[in-house]
Formats: sequence, structure tokens, C-alpha cells
Amino acid sequence: MALDTETAKEMIQKLADDRATYLDTLSRAHDVLARALEASATGKLPPPLTSDAVRRNTVTSTLDIESLKKSSTFSPDDSDTDDDESLFVQTPLPKESYDGDGFRRHLRAYKWTCPDREIVGSVLDNKQLLQRSAMFPVTLGPVDDRSHLSHYSIFDVGKDGAPLQIQRADQKPVSRAQAIWNSIKSINADASRTREAVGRITIVREPSPLLFAALHYTMTPHFDMDEIFRMLTEDKTKAERHRPFSTDHRHQRSFVFTLDFYTIIGDECQPMTWQKADEDHGMSKSHVSISRCSSVVALSLVGQPSRPVKNKARRAEQKIGQIFDPFAPWHVLSMQSYPDWRHSIDAHNSTRHYVNGPEAFLITLRAEFKDAQKRLMEVYNRISDLVRMPSNFMFSEAARDKLLFEDEEFTYSRRYFWAHQSLGIMNEDIQEMSHSFRKAFTDSVWDGSSKLVWPGDESVSSRYANWRKRMKKLREDLESELRGLENIAAMNSEKMKEIKGLRDNLFSGTSVLESRRSVDQAMITVQQGHNIKLLTLVTIFFLPLTFVTSVFGMEIIDNEQGFLNFGIVTCVICVPTYFLIGSLNTTSGAHFWRKKTKQFFAGIGEMTVNLFALFGYRPEWANRPSSFHSAPSDTRPLHQRSQSAKEGMAARDHISSPPTSPRNATPFNRRPSNTPNTSREGRSQNEIHQAATTTTIQFEDEEDTGPKHLIRKLDQGDHRKTNSWGSSNGIGTMPMDRSARQPTFLDRIPEVDNAQRDEASQGEGWLNRVLTLGSVSTKKKKGGGKGEREV
Repeated sequence: MALDTETAKEMIQKLADDRATYLDTLSRAHDVLARALEASATGKLPPPLTSDAVRRNTVTSTLDIESLKKSSTFSPDDSDTDDDESLFVQTPLPKESYDGDGFRRHLRAYKWTCPDREIVGSVLDNKQLLQRSAMFPVTLGPVDDRSHLSHYSIFDVGKDGAPLQIQRADQKPVSRAQAIWNSIKSINADASRTREAVGRITIVREPSPLLFAALHYTMTPHFDMDEIFRMLTEDKTKAERHRPFSTDHRHQRSFVFTLDFYTIIGDECQPMTWQKADEDHGMSKSHVSISRCSSVVALSLVGQPSRPVKNKARRAEQKIGQIFDPFAPWHVLSMQSYPDWRHSIDAHNSTRHYVNGPEAFLITLRAEFKDAQKRLMEVYNRISDLVRMPSNFMFSEAARDKLLFEDEEFTYSRRYFWAHQSLGIMNEDIQEMSHSFRKAFTDSVWDGSSKLVWPGDESVSSRYANWRKRMKKLREDLESELRGLENIAAMNSEKMKEIKGLRDNLFSGTSVLESRRSVDQAMITVQQGHNIKLLTLVTIFFLPLTFVTSVFGMEIIDNEQGFLNFGIVTCVICVPTYFLIGSLNTTSGAHFWRKKTKQFFAGIGEMTVNLFALFGYRPEWANRPSSFHSAPSDTRPLHQRSQSAKEGMAARDHISSPPTSPRNATPFNRRPSNTPNTSREGRSQNEIHQAATTTTIQFEDEEDTGPKHLIRKLDQGDHRKTNSWGSSNGIGTMPMDRSARQPTFLDRIPEVDNAQRDEASQGEGWLNRVLTLGSVSTKKKKGGGKGEREV
């Protein structure tokens, strides 16, 4: 009979397990006999022999011998019975049996969810498959659904805790999918078997869509398979502990843990249709083909709940929940969707003995963490090879330039970007795994103090004491696996720093190269500019000559004239043209001609305006500001912008000139005064300037006194507009509300009569009245009062 590769591998693994079991049995027997011989030589009683000294390995071993017995770990006071098998689960699983017709009805009638259809949609849409008598492939070798690449390990665990791998004694070879279906379709249904299973471990690797549907059919009574399928397709590591207050009894019984990360696509492997994967599955030195991969490890406790528990949450809908005994019959399900060949198939063998379902569940989960380390480490190695320097880097200048300067396709920029981001995503996956594990398995779960997850500490019984001792060792192993994953995350972080440095060096070298190319291009551009300038000058040089020759070449010109006229015209036209071009070619010359041109057009504009003014018309464009007569950009007062003392005094006299108030303006409303008025023409320029300065200043505090302050105020341009004199540029300020302002020297001026008011409104008579009527003393009052001032 021809054997395929997978069958041969399974047989080799079975023989290896048998060999290990045989050597272990011989080693234990040797130790027991050696201790007995030593005891007889010293005259002491030999140690008692019990079942644990040399346990009978009936799982997959070809040796069927009665072994010697070893003393129990616990004393008779600690054990419930004298039988060591009482430390293990003793209640068998209920009988279950499934057939093809029920499977077909399940496919047709079950209400499949969207995640379910993502996984088994190809089966549900295949109407011919549902009508065939044999739903699973019957031929050996490769098949279309790739079920020939699926692998499985299914164990029945007996009352002694030893896992026995199911071996079907089929009369003829069957396909891999059919063999898996024959193994999972029944539990404790064979009456000829005397060994009943108290637990079952079902591990299926790379199942086809049809096998996924078969697992959904057989495991739905124990697990919420819709939830498990959804967790498989979510691309997220997650843990769902026992939920005693759920309305679904399967949530109360089950503990589900999903792992999701990346792996390298193996040879002849293909990711599932619902898994994210690289479009190009080929491997090369410049490409790493990776895929998203996921697995589920689930535990379900069978039987009746051991005790109720009260929900203490204030807004809980379910007040009473159910807790299941950790030593109840159990199922462990592991579905692995990894498109590679890095599975561990030795997680369960005949040398192990599981006291209950939680222990088998944790050992299966530990194997998954080990496989995750192998896969993530392989991805790290491939990425490291992708960004590693070539072996001739230190000796080949071409190799160094290839890494330092980017090519036209941006090969290394893309490579470094992909590697850096991929390592970062891997670290996120590792953090999710670590966080989910520590969140699900708290200290209370490990020591048995939890009221909801596997309750019962060492004080309950010897069975629990033995289990907690095993749990302590399992916790150390799982924490060690997590530390291995965290070490890979640290390596990824260091590699990311290295890749970032390589990328920065690449950007720096490429930037220098581009800068050098830009400089060269700029030099070429400058040279082209010089060439164009030279060509332009040559063209301009011949332009006036061409004009003169064209004029003298006309037929209307007398051909008998001599060359004197031609030479004179040539000089008159060419010399000014060359002079103008030469001057415009310099900065000072261009500035000179620009200024003269503006003045010329400004003069033309003024002449035009004057011409229109003769006819009594002023165009609108004459009122708009002209660029030829624009206001200066400096907004400071004129006396501050002057360059000499003379110009400064002239500017100060300019701003000191008083406004012309309209006749109906009323500058003062004071009492009449007997002081005679004096015209402006009879006063000197200094008196006028002093009067103007006096009217513009408002003394608001004790410090603003003296002539120096008056000049400073004047220099600062403190010339405020008036509201009561009707002037748009008047000097002085007259607030309307006297109670809301500081008193000024104008408040001390007596009122004037109507004649004087009329006189003040004529021209600048108001200034003379201020000079004759304003009289204030500058002496300060005692006691800090307001000072009187004389201006």
C-alpha cells in the first residue's frame, strides 16, 4: 500500500512516542529496582511500589506490560481514597454520535452568520455537494478543497489522565477529510471499547471549509461555534473566560482563547480565503511573503453545574449564574489556520497525564505560544535578511553606493518602510497576546480564589491540592513563553531602530546627491542665461544697423547718394541706442531711466489735468492716488522724519498752525473776560507756537508739567482732533462730559460774550483769546492736591 507524506510522518511520530514511552518505562523500573536493592543491602525495608512509580503507558505504546507501582505524592490523610486515579476526572463523557444525513441537514437548516459564511461559504453555495451521497472526498491524493493538506490529532483521555490517540481500523485507505470526519463524529459510542473517555482533545490544523463545517456541526452542543468563527476572522487576539451569568449555557461552560499574528507562507501552502495575505506568494531575496494566521483554543466543561453564584452587579440582567466543576468531563478544541509547516504535533503524547480539562487546555495553549514564537522569530529573521548589508559592503564601493543613493524605483525606501511598519505591527500583536493572557489568567485563577473561573484552592481536597501544584508549574511555563514573545518584541524594536538609521542614511545620501544635481542644474541654467544674454546683445547690436539699411534700401531713396548721409544716420541711431542699452544693463542706469520715465509721465498727466481745467472739467482719474505722486510710506510726524534742524523746525511750525474754524463754531462757552484781544499779526512766531502747543496739551497728572514736557508731547505727535470746533484737523480736545475727564487749564478761562465768540470764530482769533485769558499757577498745593499750572 502506498503511503502519502502525512501518513508516513504520523507513523514516524508514533514510533518515536513508543520509543520514548519504552525508555521511560525502563528508566522508572531501573530506579525502583535500584532503590529496592539498596534497601535490602542496608537492611532497611524496601519502599512500597505504587502505580505512579512505573505507570502503565497504554496510550500509543506497543508495550502492554504491567508496570511496578510507586508511592503516592500525598499521604493517606490527604487523599480522598487510596486509589491514585481519584486525582483525575472519573466521570465519562456522554455518548455522542453524528452521521452524514444530520450533517447535511445542519448545513441546510442552520442560520449561518456572516463570519460563518466567510469560512464555510464555499460549502453552503455548492448545491451539488449537498446532494451527493458522499460529502467528503473519497479519492486519495490532492483534491480541490486542499483537504489533503489538513492535519489532525484527536485524543481520548481516560480515567487515568492519559491521552490515547484515536486510530481507526479502516479496512481500506480513505482521504484525509474522511479520516478526520470518522474521528470526530462519535464519542464513547463504540460498545466494544472498554476504556471510556472522560475528556477529548480535538486538534485540527489547516482544515478545509468542509471540515470547518463538520467541526461546527459536532461541536455546537459544547461551544458557541458562531462566536469562535467570529473570533477567528476578527484579526485580533482575545480571551473569553467562563461567563456564568450568560443566558447561553455554552458560555457558562466554555473558556475560549484566540491568537492572531503573522507568519511566513510555506511552500505549497495557501492562506484561507478569509485571511489577509500577500498577493505574491513567491519568496525571493527582495520579498517576504507573509500572511495573517489565527488559531482557537477552547475548553468546555460537560455535565451539570456544581453550584449557583449570585451576580453582585447593580444593573445585571441575570442575577443567578452557574459554576461548573473543574473536574467535570471536558472537551478541548484547537483549530489552527496557519499556512505553513511549523505546527507542533508533540504537545500531547502518552507520557502526559491530565488531571482535568483546564490542565489539558493550558498545555494546548502553551503549545500555541511556542508555535507563535517560532513563527514570529521566522518573520524577524526574514526581515533581518531583507535589510542586512551585503557581504561585500566593506569592500565594494558600488555596493555602498547602492545602499546610500536611491535608485529610480525607490527600492530601498520601499523596503525599509515595509520592514519598519511590519515589525511595529508584530509588536502590537505580541502586546495583545500578553495583555489578553494576563487579563484572563489573574492571580485568583491560578491560586483558586476566583469565584467564577475554576474555583477551589488546595484546602478543598487532595485532588485540588495536586491540581494547584500542577497549575503552579504550568503558570511558570506559560510565563516563560510570554517572556520569549516579549524578547522577540524587544528584538523587533532594536531592529526598527536599525532600519530607521539605514533609512535616514539613505535619505541623507539621496538628499546630498539631489542637492549636487540641483547645483549642477543651476550652473547649467546660469550658463544658458549668459548664452541667451549674449545672443540678445548681438541681436540688439545689429538691430539698429538693420533698421538703417532697411530704410536706405527702400526704392524711394535715391541710390546715387553717397555714404555720408548713410553714415550720419547710422551714427545718430546706433550710438544712442547702444548707450541706452548699456545703461539699462546696469542697476544704477535702470534706476535712473525708471525715475525719469515716471517723471515724464507725471508731467504729461499734470499737463492733461491743467488742460481740462481750462474748460472747467476735472476727470475722475485725477482724484485717484497716482503711483507718481504717492504718499510717503513713513507715517511718522514730519518733524521726526526731517534730516536737519532747519527742516525739523519747519515741520514743527507746519503742525503748529491752527485750523480755520467755521463761523458757526463755538470754541468756548466761558464767562466774559476784560482782557483785550490781540490779533495774530501782532504776535511773533514763537508766541503763536507756544499758544498752539498750549492748546494741544491736557495735563492729566502732577508729573506732566514744564516746557520740556510740552516739547516732548509735541515731538510725540500728540495732536488730537476736536469735536466742538468743527475742524477736521484742529488742535486741542474738548470733551463733552466734564465730570468724566481731568480738569484742564481751559476750565479756568472765563466765558466770553457773543461779540467775543464771533471774533473768536473769525480765522484764528480763538488763539489770541487763549493767550490772554489762560493763566494758571504751576505751584503745587499742599496735601497732594491737584497742582495749578501756568502756561
